[in-house]
Amino acid sequence: MGLFSTAKKESQIGIDFMRDGVAVAQVQTGKNNPGDIIRSEFIAAADHENQVEALKGWVHDNNLQKTPCVCLVADDDCDIYQVERPEVEDSEMIQAVTWKVKDLVNYDVTHAVVDCYPLPVSSKNKRQQVGVVAARETVISNYVESVRSTDLQLNALDVHELVGCNLRAIQHSAGQSMALLALAAGKGWLSVYHDTDLYVSREFMIGIDQLELATSDDESIFDALLLEIQRSLDYFESFYGIGTVINLRIFPQLDATEKMAMYLQNFSNFDIDFLAIDGVDDSPGLEPHCFHAYCAALRDLSL
Repeated sequence: MGLFSTAKKESQIGIDFMRDGVAVAQVQTGKNNPGDIIRSEFIAAADHENQVEALKGWVHDNNLQKTPCVCLVADDDCDIYQVERPEVEDSEMIQAVTWKVKDLVNYDVTHAVVDCYPLPVSSKNKRQQVGVVAARETVISNYVESVRSTDLQLNALDVHELVGCNLRAIQHSAGQSMALLALAAGKGWLSVYHDTDLYVSREFMIGIDQLELATSDDESIFDALLLEIQRSLDYFESFYGIGTVINLRIFPQLDATEKMAMYLQNFSNFDIDFLAIDGVDDSPGLEPHCFHAYCAALRDLSL
């Protein structure tokens, strides 16, 4: 049993509770190939209670009790605000930003869990901004209790917007500007990074379902996506003034996204390719629903 216990400790799991199921991804954390996928799976379930029960079964079936995990808080369960950094000591920052967002949340802020993170300084706005994440205490408590009930070891809660920084491609992009396009069934996310820091994050209602409808006679959805990307990149370049994006990486790689990538490349002056994700041995790769769960599982890993 000691051997198997040690093996389980050399991995970390990412969890993403979604509208119609729970996505899970397990990655290696030891010295050998950290970040490589061991397994990923999307488990269909209609509501949070059933998702928790499904996650319990998955943990039991794979003998993953006590394995460290990072759980994502759903976008609908938290709010992210951008405010000017209060001029206080770091030890007083949470209290100060809580006061700054008290009129922005639609509930009593004394019943909120609040955290913050620094945002890049723009060449057009020298005032330091911070991102503030706020969620109801009861919501956060529910996440904590849900995960603990599965016998996993909860290391952290995180948010979708920030976990892309954990990717190997982003960690290895020091000194460069890189964009990441992640697509789900009905929506997509574009993130722009410079020197491994997140500068721009946008969500739009164009996803794989829409891309699959494109034909050689009607590629208007590709034009719409190109416009969304170009707007974001133009904003990054004009607002921050630190150069242009040289690479765009895409996930997942499917027939529809390959066709889209070829179309985008014809109208772009940056390199477009698909995100490389390594797996262990005969791992089938990353299940498309599990992208953010995978990013969460990479938290605190040096790849």
